[in-house]
Amino acid sequence: MEKKNTNKVKAVIGNIFIDIGKLSFGGLMLGSILRGGFDPFQTFLFGGAGAIVFFAVGVIIIATVKE
Repeated sequence: MEKKNTNKVKAVIGNIFIDIGKLSFGGLMLGSILRGGFDPFQTFLFGGAGAIVFFAVGVIIIATVKE
């Protein structure tokens, strides 16, 4: 019973990481388009890298969940 709850928690955490990746991708990509105080290319680059990291962590966590 305890193993099943742990798997559910891991799946939810993995989904949260994927959602954070989506939000950071959308927000920072939109921020690179709009005029801001930072260089748009750097914002695009770091936003994309951050989103990829969050996506990868989320997918890895979900892949380790065994039902």
